[in-house]
Amino acid sequence: MKFDIGQYPHGDWQPVFAEDDVVIPRGRRVNSGPVPLFGDMPRWDLTAMGLAPNMYAASAQLVFDRIPKDWVLIAKTLAMAMLNPGHQKLLDAGLFGMNHAYKMGTIRGQNSELALLAVWSEKVGLTADLSRWTEDDCRSYLLEVETVRSKYARQSAQNVLRRLYRCRGIMGGRGLLFEVEPAGSKAVSGEIMTRPISPEVFWPLIKACWTYIDVYAPDVIRARNDIQMQISRSSKLKAEGRGKKISPRERRLRIDRGIDAWLASSSGFIPLHTASYGKARRGEVNWGRLGMFVSPFGGGRHVFEGTCGERRRTLVMESIRDGFPAQYGLIAVNPIVVDRSDGTRGPWCLGFDDVSLWKELVQLRNACYIFVSIMSMMRDSEVQGIAAGALVTHYGAPAVESKVHKHRPDGGTPRRWWVSDPVVKAIEVAEAIALDEDKIFGSAMKGMSTGFKPYSQIPSFVSWVNSNADERGLDRIPVERITPHMFRRTMSMITANEPDGEIALGITLKHNAVRALANATTSGYGAATPAWAREFEHEQKNVNAGELVSDWSRNRSGEIVARGGGEKNFVDGLNRVSEKLESVGKIGDERMLRNLLRDEFSSIRLGTINHCLGDPQKALCLEGQSELVRAEGPIPSMCQPATCRNSVITVEQLSIWMEEEKDLTAKLSDRRMSEVHRARLVKQLDSVRTVLGSRRR
Repeated sequence: MKFDIGQYPHGDWQPVFAEDDVVIPRGRRVNSGPVPLFGDMPRWDLTAMGLAPNMYAASAQLVFDRIPKDWVLIAKTLAMAMLNPGHQKLLDAGLFGMNHAYKMGTIRGQNSELALLAVWSEKVGLTADLSRWTEDDCRSYLLEVETVRSKYARQSAQNVLRRLYRCRGIMGGRGLLFEVEPAGSKAVSGEIMTRPISPEVFWPLIKACWTYIDVYAPDVIRARNDIQMQISRSSKLKAEGRGKKISPRERRLRIDRGIDAWLASSSGFIPLHTASYGKARRGEVNWGRLGMFVSPFGGGRHVFEGTCGERRRTLVMESIRDGFPAQYGLIAVNPIVVDRSDGTRGPWCLGFDDVSLWKELVQLRNACYIFVSIMSMMRDSEVQGIAAGALVTHYGAPAVESKVHKHRPDGGTPRRWWVSDPVVKAIEVAEAIALDEDKIFGSAMKGMSTGFKPYSQIPSFVSWVNSNADERGLDRIPVERITPHMFRRTMSMITANEPDGEIALGITLKHNAVRALANATTSGYGAATPAWAREFEHEQKNVNAGELVSDWSRNRSGEIVARGGGEKNFVDGLNRVSEKLESVGKIGDERMLRNLLRDEFSSIRLGTINHCLGDPQKALCLEGQSELVRAEGPIPSMCQPATCRNSVITVEQLSIWMEEEKDLTAKLSDRRMSEVHRARLVKQLDSVRTVLGSRRR
């Protein structure tokens, strides 16, 4: 259908584009597809521009019939300009500033914003003749956007208003006559719009994903292969049966003999439903699949229905009562045993039938996607673009091949990402269960609608984990909104807070910029939120507790574990931990030991030559300092290990001090040394011997 200007209000202005102007320039056609024209209605099909792997066919449709009629010509004109920034008619109109073509997603978002702007304008009595708008009108709209929607939506609304101003020369004098204030920039403000996943959500999510990949996956893949073989065998028998002429009586006799043979077989069993769905109930006989096992014609549920059905059902139930084995699922897979939250051990699932297998395949795929997205820090479009065979070696290290689509030409640009061994394993698992070689994160099972949409599949995985957490030994995942771009933000922040993490982060995020710009971009993206700052501190305390286990063990055995001014307080703390363990009768419980050590020594700072107990009241480094400085705690660079009451030298650090004593003694044997230098070395030796408890001249 063609666009008829006459049927639209305010349609008395002629656009610079003709109805037969081609929407997609030749250079942007990377696929076969329609050739949309400017006058086409109600939509433009932009399939020929290519789709990123995380987009669907509907994403290539630029729809105009959802925009109020008097705004349609404006929307089409802006879209045409954004798709063809070098169009001669734009240059003739003096529009030279649009120096790059926009992606489909940006234009679709702009259409949505225009529709919202149109609704608001009608509500306040404004028309689509933007030349009559005032600056106050625009400010009122932006204020409503920020108030009703969000401060982040304000930036999108600002972008549309600015574009309406920039493109005024091709809108028949009906564009905005002034430019609204520029949209807020995260690079300028320092504020990152993407929030990270909360620590209390992130850790159990990662654990659940890895458990699926490392523990559950072998059972799921083996079950998938076995059940597919059963279904293939049944289909083959059905095909063979259709080609033979067999009387109903002979068919009944053969099925009865098949049932008898199955019930007499040492490998036979009665399959039970693993879950309740439809008319099926968990623990009941799966008559449909049992019919497939026993019938020489492929069978199904009808084997146990009809005139012979009741007799056959009775025979099966009597066999079960007589001790014939019945098991959950369709195959003899013994799921791996896991530790459960209640202290018991057992298989992570009951077994596998058609329905449970489909659900587990879907969630295994989801787990692989989440894990790869987080650990590789690839974007959603890049992860979904991973195809079978994408794992390669790059400069001797494992890497994965995909395409970058953001800020790249249509169709994307091939790139490689270095990945760790766990990511390699996750990709291998996803590839093993994928149905489409071109997209390993696609449908998970034939005949099932399992197309991959992360915005629905991520919460689906969280819900599935939580519903089965207790029996599978998983931690529950607190429910919060999780989106793909949050994975990259969260892992960037964690990486940036590790030693040399900013360098690794800059490489991984592909920030090709000078160091100063990398600081502004990478550090901001990796900046920790208050919740994660507390998490990093908590994790450091856990690490410290692990380091103190050996000192606690030596102290409990009666050995000398520390020297220095803080020796007594350190040993007293270790003794208090032992007393608490003995009081609850859990001396051998390592988790409780670590927790108690963490709580007892929550302020300790571990060092190479000594540890600091972190008590600001005893810290020599804080003497004479202001209250503001003292509030930040001890200053490691000003530590006086030999005399401070916070200083503790453990057994592992003792050898360093002994070597220092030996070195200083050797230097003082030089009789040619100046008196000033000798006095300084003698003072150092006194400090070392004070620590060693062997003060001598």
